[in-house]
Amino acid sequence: MEKNSEIRVEKIRHLDFASSICLFLLSLFIVWESNNIRVNAGGPIYSSPGLLPLFIGSMLMLCSILLFFKTLKHVGISGNIRALGAWFPQFIKNKDVLNMLAGIAIIGIFTFILIPRFPFMLSSFIFLVFLMKIMEAGSYRKIILTAASVSIFIYVLFEIGFNVTLP
Repeated sequence: MEKNSEIRVEKIRHLDFASSICLFLLSLFIVWESNNIRVNAGGPIYSSPGLLPLFIGSMLMLCSILLFFKTLKHVGISGNIRALGAWFPQFIKNKDVLNMLAGIAIIGIFTFILIPRFPFMLSSFIFLVFLMKIMEAGSYRKIILTAASVSIFIYVLFEIGFNVTLP
């Protein structure tokens, strides 16, 4: 029993190591962009709309640094990198992970390619068909009927019901 919990803790440590690095990079981006907001808005920092993102980014940076040093206590940087190297090939071969990455790619395609180039109903229909197929939501007939009905419902609800223009 204790050995399983030790293995679980080791797994969490190297994932914490990777998470701390990713969160640090994200916090750097947030701090950088909050400074850009301040520069574009003009005026002092205490009245800038970039103050809250600056504060949140700074707190995230502090927490990620603390997590990073906490993960170094037991095995160091090389131990964490070895553990990540052993874990990553198994992780990337997992079918659920591949489906998640494909779903993220489909969302990106929907947002940056389909919406700007096609009408909303067609874009959302294509998006829903591919997303439901990745999720194995059923047969093609069921997926197409569901995607068409959802796209039409959203269009009617917003365009007619709420009188909101969709992209």
